[in-house]
Amino acid sequence: MKMTIGSLFLILILSACNPGPQDVTIGHDECAHCRMIISERPFASQIVSTTGKVWFFDSVECLAAYEIADSIDEERVHSRWVPNFNNPEEWLEAETSFYLHSINLRSPMGLHLSSYKNKEDANEKQQEFEGEILNWDDVKLLTWREWFN
Repeated sequence: MKMTIGSLFLILILSACNPGPQDVTIGHDECAHCRMIISERPFASQIVSTTGKVWFFDSVECLAAYEIADSIDEERVHSRWVPNFNNPEEWLEAETSFYLHSINLRSPMGLHLSSYKNKEDANEKQQEFEGEILNWDDVKLLTWREWFN
């Protein structure tokens, strides 16, 4: 197959239209919601816009609070990313992840939320730390109840 410069350019343009998670710089990047410096990779989260702009957060609850406060228009959101608590270098889509809410597992902003790739991983951590398993809608409701109500 012959690849022309035009074809190559089109492929590059199309791949740029699908923004994904970016690496957070621990100890440097600032939380878009609370303005704290992000210090713990297992809790850092992010929103990526349709144009590729990234907002970093120091916790899952700050990401949820940022959206609850209408700080970003939903149509601008391309994706939301949370770290796999068991492998913090791996980014997971917030809406399909599972969360453990446990007072025995501290998170930077105090809502005690950690994120997992699947329900089995969350259940395993729940055996160790107790607490309740949540989905993304539950996380937003908990954040609203605790911080906005």
